[in-house]
Amino acid sequence: MVQDSTTYYVWIGGSCDYGHKERAGGAAVVIEHDGSIISRDVISDLHTTEFRMMLTLMVKVMNELPDGSDILFLTNAAYIQNFDKTPTAKSANLDLISQCIEAKTRHNSVSVKIVPYHKSPLLIETHDMATEAMAKTRKEYHHSSGGTT
Repeated sequence: MVQDSTTYYVWIGGSCDYGHKERAGGAAVVIEHDGSIISRDVISDLHTTEFRMMLTLMVKVMNELPDGSDILFLTNAAYIQNFDKTPTAKSANLDLISQCIEAKTRHNSVSVKIVPYHKSPLLIETHDMATEAMAKTRKEYHHSSGGTT
């Protein structure tokens, strides 16, 4: 992919473990700008999904990048393509979609492009980072609560 030197390319991936009762979710980003990786970030929480974590991280990224930026989120998660569609009362993640819409107004352009997972090393990295953060969150939870993993 040929990159524009003014666009922020935000590789974003997530991970969720539906097999645990405390269901952890995580998301991570690797941000490229002007041909270099300028930052990495990861979040995770319990009792959530990777989609909530990805939307949360999208809001964070849009709020942290300079106003007037061009931002392209690159992912294999088609779900987040609707990050800027006006939600209805029945929409999932209504709160986060609304926050994404608000954060998007600060920028020149914000879009999502679906890319093939197996051909995108930075996307694979985000998934691995999210999975690791999620496992750490679950481990800390079990350690502090005396539960088992």
